[in-house]
Amino acid sequence: MSKNKKVIILILIIFLIQFLPSILSVILPSASSFFTGEPTDKFLSEIEILDDGSIKVRELIKMNGEYNGMDRTILARSLYNNTRSYTINDIKGNNDLYDGDEIMNLRVGSISDDGELTFDDFNRDVNYFDEVSYASNGDSKKYTNTYYMGEDYLKIYNSSDLDEIFYIEYTVTDVVVVHEDIAELAWNTLGDGYRENIGDYEVKVVLPNSDSDYRVWLHGPLNGEIERTNNKETVGTFNFLGAYNPVSVRLIFDKSLVPNATKVSGLIAKDAIIDYQTELSDEANRERERIQRQNMILIISSSVWALIAISLAFGVYLREKNMKKTAFNMEYFRDFPASYGPEVLEYLLDKNVTEKSLSATILNLIYKKVLKVEVIDRKLKDDYKLVLQEYDEASLTETEKIALNLIINEIGNSKEVVLSTIRKHCSTLSNANNVMNLYNDFIRKSKSLGKSELFFATTPGLVAFSVIFSLLGLVLTFISFTLDLSWLGIIIIILMIALIIFVITRKFYTKKGAEHYAKWMAHKKFLEDFSRFNEKELPEVTLWDKYLVYATILDCADKLSKEMELKMPNMDTTNTTYVGYNPYMTHYIITTNLYSSINSGIHTAVASSRSSIAASQSSSGGGFGGGSIGGGGSFGGGGGGGRF
Repeated sequence: MSKNKKVIILILIIFLIQFLPSILSVILPSASSFFTGEPTDKFLSEIEILDDGSIKVRELIKMNGEYNGMDRTILARSLYNNTRSYTINDIKGNNDLYDGDEIMNLRVGSISDDGELTFDDFNRDVNYFDEVSYASNGDSKKYTNTYYMGEDYLKIYNSSDLDEIFYIEYTVTDVVVVHEDIAELAWNTLGDGYRENIGDYEVKVVLPNSDSDYRVWLHGPLNGEIERTNNKETVGTFNFLGAYNPVSVRLIFDKSLVPNATKVSGLIAKDAIIDYQTELSDEANRERERIQRQNMILIISSSVWALIAISLAFGVYLREKNMKKTAFNMEYFRDFPASYGPEVLEYLLDKNVTEKSLSATILNLIYKKVLKVEVIDRKLKDDYKLVLQEYDEASLTETEKIALNLIINEIGNSKEVVLSTIRKHCSTLSNANNVMNLYNDFIRKSKSLGKSELFFATTPGLVAFSVIFSLLGLVLTFISFTLDLSWLGIIIIILMIALIIFVITRKFYTKKGAEHYAKWMAHKKFLEDFSRFNEKELPEVTLWDKYLVYATILDCADKLSKEMELKMPNMDTTNTTYVGYNPYMTHYIITTNLYSSINSGIHTAVASSRSSIAASQSSSGGGFGGGSIGGGGSFGGGGGGGRF
């Protein structure tokens, strides 16, 4: 794989890792804490209307991730003037008609986290906290309360280590408005100051007694729902509530349920409230219809994009397949398809060269009798010594010279090297730098040799066009998130990245490259099926060591070595004078897995050198229920909060 392709793939992977948690936090809010630890998992608010027009509020807040505690701002009234003289237009909110008077009976505590949080948990025993004038991070079971102009600012200290759910309880006086014909509660259950996403937000409102004709509306983001559960209770639900989104509930009910309420408007309000809420509901429904049309257009556009992108990827695949076609069609190829070294073969297969080629090159030096293998028995565990022999330097390739210099001169003592000493040698910075310089020289030279063989054709323009077209998915992804279709956005971005990686990793061979590739695959098939041939059909033992050199690159050396070991006793090895026969390698590589030890040694050299270099680097520095209506936050109450 080329360096440019690696960079592109790395950028795409980093992009996916960077933004996937954010994407999942929108799609699966309860799962987002696994990635970021940020959102509030669940927030339950229970509002009980009392017969004197006050409301008793109880809240349970379950947070995920790490925190020292949470803060919560509670508002009893706004900063509007207390006119107490109202007109029918005041039912639209944003005035002091729906304010409370003061916050009383404030208590803060916690309950244990026993799993799923429901409204039934309000009936559990609460561990109440102490109010203090000062506390610091690390404290627990404490809270401070700063009061200013009808606003209580709570700072609650109880860290995530305790695995508990926050509990807040308070009463707001003089909230219910008594009109001439009905009573009304219009209250911000959560203001626009709550800083965290909430995975699941629910609010329950309980009337003082039954009323079969009460009406209720929910204000806030359009994904909310409110339902009259019975003639006394109603529940509003958001399966996801974004940060800084206010939520309000509005109820009208029989005023006889609040005989002791004192806030009187003097208005005949029922019909006007229903008409106004109907107007808002109609507007919200029109907005939902508009969003549905947008979503449908986006889904269709994304489907067309996906179909075209997949078709382009398939076209790239067919182009690659056609360029691999060759007249060669043999199932097995016993000879070596070419005379180049194992490093060139790896470049042919992967368009890249790795430490695997360096290991195979050292094995090839043993095959060529440049290195002799000796076994060292240390505590019943085989270790190997590679001893330099007399050789003709002109007979070696440039890559073989580099490999020999690295293993014998740099790691060894210029005469021999013991494989078990490699890690110790590479543990020092100077040695590690020398090893990596030689290793990088080997990789560069090997790639240069591979390129000189002209195995690969110019990348077709179809690949570039496919990448550019796939990147259009970023636009669709952005639109998906904007339109709250995050599930579609994550599908698009995953498909986009998969398609780009697929097309840029295709290999397009020249006629020569395709023929060599086909022959090497047939040669690999022969090596993999070595055991299926009888001894008379197999090549001379003198070639077996060379087979293992290339089997290392073809990823079948393990299987081949075991099959050769079984076949060896029945083979004729009397012709030891044959120029290609090397008893040093043929015996050890088959019976003691020499190639595995060399692979391990080279991997250790590269990995240890990288670790030593890295370690040396220093760093600096309608009212009967239904969907929610927009406009949450128009009434009294509210407040915000979040973790600290």
